[in-house]
Amino acid sequence: MKRVLHICLCIIAGCCVFASWGMKKPRVATTSAADATMSEYFYMESEKQSILGNHEAAFALIQEAVRINPNSSEARYSLAKSFLKINRPDTALSLIRQVANSDTTHYWYNLAYANTAAHQNQYHETQMALERMARNHRDRPEIYESLAKVYQQLKEYDKALACYDSTEIYLGNSPQLAANRIELYDAMGDTTTAISIAENLAKDNPSDIYCLLYLNDVYRYYNRHSKRLEVLDNAARLVPDEPLVSIEKAHYYLQQGDTATFHAEYDNLFHNENIEYEVKHAVVNEYIREIAQWDNDSLILTVYDTFTNLYPYETTARKEYVQMLMYTEHYDDAIKQLNTLSEQTDAIEVWEQLVFAHMQLNLYDDAIIAGQKAIEKGSKNILTYLYMSNIYSIKELYETATEYINKALTVCDETKRAERSYLYGTLGDIYYQQNILDKCFQYYDTALIYNPNNSMVLNNYAYNLACNGGDLLKAEKMSATALKLEPENKTFIDTYAWIQFKMESYTLARIYIEQAIMLLTPDDDGANVYLEHYGDILAQSGEIDAAVEEWKKSYDLVPTEILKKKIEQKQYIEE
Repeated sequence: MKRVLHICLCIIAGCCVFASWGMKKPRVATTSAADATMSEYFYMESEKQSILGNHEAAFALIQEAVRINPNSSEARYSLAKSFLKINRPDTALSLIRQVANSDTTHYWYNLAYANTAAHQNQYHETQMALERMARNHRDRPEIYESLAKVYQQLKEYDKALACYDSTEIYLGNSPQLAANRIELYDAMGDTTTAISIAENLAKDNPSDIYCLLYLNDVYRYYNRHSKRLEVLDNAARLVPDEPLVSIEKAHYYLQQGDTATFHAEYDNLFHNENIEYEVKHAVVNEYIREIAQWDNDSLILTVYDTFTNLYPYETTARKEYVQMLMYTEHYDDAIKQLNTLSEQTDAIEVWEQLVFAHMQLNLYDDAIIAGQKAIEKGSKNILTYLYMSNIYSIKELYETATEYINKALTVCDETKRAERSYLYGTLGDIYYQQNILDKCFQYYDTALIYNPNNSMVLNNYAYNLACNGGDLLKAEKMSATALKLEPENKTFIDTYAWIQFKMESYTLARIYIEQAIMLLTPDDDGANVYLEHYGDILAQSGEIDAAVEEWKKSYDLVPTEILKKKIEQKQYIEE
């Protein structure tokens, strides 16, 4: 209602004025038959190239057609469409204006003229075009409706009302016409008349539920809340199983601050056995999208739990429930739902999700069983193979871990270079854990061939070189590249600090390690490594007391013999 009106003429001709542009239009005869024939040839070739998606060629061809025969309405019409596509509406309007004025009775030309002018906010020109159409096409009520919108925009309200009266002669007092009149009276500031139109519409159609719901919308807009509830109660008596009525009543109570009744209305809807599951499922999704704005995850989970219990054999809602449980990290409950799904459906993704959920709870044996099921059923998801490999690496069964990565490489498309890079990088990590450095670096090199910007491989390669007496200049370059790709990654910052430490650039090393320490959170895995590195850098910088403090912090997290010696001897000890 109180908004800028979009002058939409798409009611006419199937909601798209320019859909008619591909239709043949009568052309004005030219003085030269040869030119007309040549122009027609270029026009047809333009249309062909446009269909093929060769828009630049089509544009050039239609321009040539107009150049050869400037009097061809059909070619100028098509050229105007081309100018709109390349965002030159002024030129398009100029062309279509010429075409429409050359044939003032042509319906499509003049409709396109009105529409193009309206989209450029040229409302007086739009008015002129539509008035001309109304004179020439008196039996087209949609013209009057569009013209009324223009009059409303120009604040010529009496003329707009007259247009709606003309429309009613042909179409009767339809709900859409009533809505248009209400919008007009709202623009005029006549609230009383606007409301009375909606009330009369409902009165004239007492058994039409949608007229009642429309009256409810009008009452809501004008804050007539007591009348609104009366209308909704009437609608509920008329059609007790209409979901829209329950939804509107729920929102009425929400607007009044009564959240308990808001939820109760939805709950009653979900328990109504006369409403089909598909309808309820759609309502559930809308309901959840609404309450998601309140950041109340527990309420969303309750809704899903209630709904899946009402329809225990409907897998779609249960899958959505699982996604929410995963998102909120309720992995135990997710596993229960996934186990139920695994009995109801043979879908591979259920087993893949089970692998992930079990991994989050460190239930490695259960994850292995789920992963084997997924792979047996033909899983192509490389994450499943990566999880399996990771589990066996944790168990120090490196040969099996390697086998799963190699299996992943067989299902991974050769064109997916980033994924293959990640897999080869993982192979490098597995061999590093076994201290087989030549194979480790060989697989890192292969990974970087597939993706030179694989930041994780660059970081790990650089760190492993630095820790094993490798080429420090090469390590520094790779680490810097990784850090440039992910400047806020504290692991990458720590790696760069450690390489500087190995190069005896202690001042620079300290700057970077302190950046990494600042990014640490209490539950960060590997925090002990950063703290130990910080201590080592401080020790080599001559600040031994401060170094001991950092070593102690690291030791409290993960006690090791080397840390114990550093603390006791108060000096850096190279491993």
